[in-house]
Amino acid sequence: MERTREQRQARIVEILSLLHKGGSFEEAKDLFNQEFDGVDVTEITAAEKALIQGGLNPQEIQKLCNIHAAVFKGSINEIHRSNLEHEQPGHPIHTLKLENQVLQSLLTDEIDGLLVKIKAGDWSQKERLLHALTDLMQIDKHYARKETLIFSYMEKYGITAPPKVMWGVDDDIRDQIKALIQLVSSDKAAYNPIAEQWESAKNEIEEMIFKEEEIMAPMTLDVFSLKDWEKIAEDSFDIGFAFIPDLLPWKASQASLEKEQEREPARQLAIQQAKETTEGIAASLTDQTEMNPVEHDDWENKASAETVVLPTGTLKMAEMIAMFQVLPVDLTFVDKEDRVRFFSEGKSRVFPRTKSVIGREVVNCHPPKSMHIVQQILDDFRSGARSEADFWIDIRGKKIYIRYFALKDESDEYLGCLEVTQDITEIQSIEGQNRLLDGKN
Repeated sequence: MERTREQRQARIVEILSLLHKGGSFEEAKDLFNQEFDGVDVTEITAAEKALIQGGLNPQEIQKLCNIHAAVFKGSINEIHRSNLEHEQPGHPIHTLKLENQVLQSLLTDEIDGLLVKIKAGDWSQKERLLHALTDLMQIDKHYARKETLIFSYMEKYGITAPPKVMWGVDDDIRDQIKALIQLVSSDKAAYNPIAEQWESAKNEIEEMIFKEEEIMAPMTLDVFSLKDWEKIAEDSFDIGFAFIPDLLPWKASQASLEKEQEREPARQLAIQQAKETTEGIAASLTDQTEMNPVEHDDWENKASAETVVLPTGTLKMAEMIAMFQVLPVDLTFVDKEDRVRFFSEGKSRVFPRTKSVIGREVVNCHPPKSMHIVQQILDDFRSGARSEADFWIDIRGKKIYIRYFALKDESDEYLGCLEVTQDITEIQSIEGQNRLLDGKN
């Protein structure tokens, strides 16, 4: 007799519980293969939610998520979709899978092969291995697009737990690759430590490939709209791509957009199911105050007397003024007529400015001996001969860095000049690291 969805769910929870109680992976996978032809992504996340509600420490879910994925590997069902746009070049999921193909080849064909030769004593391959591992760090762009764009839309729809877990693993992989580069770069590089570190990193990377393609991709394709995917594809160029050249822009076909309208009720149901099956895990992973799903912000249409809409977001006038006041640099804007039109009001400006300077020709704000230099910079900016100029001077025991930038619009028309002045005395003395996680501040 065919099981109901509730009965299937209960049995999946039982099988995963075996793993958490010390059962073997082989036993769990055999049981699953005997009793199921396949599972949906939502059934996996619902089972993990049930385990947490039953008292399992949420951190165990993160630690064993690779094992969970391996139990279901090859058995995750395809979901119904309104179109095959995700198979078109330029679609973010097509790009993600294409990068993963090249990534897999780098792991197995290149790095594995080099380690075989080094194990046999051929250390002449060391530089090539180091180059391959450096190439592997391109994975940062692959993960950054996922974390910045795809995760953002997942959170918009209330799917909060998978991004938190996956981002943590992404960071672990980044750290492992950096550690490998240090190991191989060392004059005392030895095969065994490198091989051991490599097997761990490779396993994590391959498991992430599986989770991206067989768990994240199906879930997001069922939930995201084609307009969501178009925006993700457009914004991807700001971050860049890993292992592949830049792509041609992608837009959904009109036929696909029309077909999507027919399945909108099914998409809304998928959104609700995805939210319900992940919010329990998310609530256990963080404080509930951090768990509210990110509402879609239609910021591009919020222009008003108090709000300025910029290409990358919005700022209220009070917020903009406050930002200028705390910037660690002094800003002065000179328009295309070479007149001062704005300066920022920092707490301790390097060079004093008063409001009387507004409208004044900028060359007249400098000593006579340097007026011709200022004018030459502005003339070069206007003609396009150069786009920036840098100077640094010593004043009262401080090192002052002064930079000029030509400002142009999208048509390459000259708009004016921005002067940026900064006291870099303390910056020059910085050594070592003070990372966010170090908690020194």
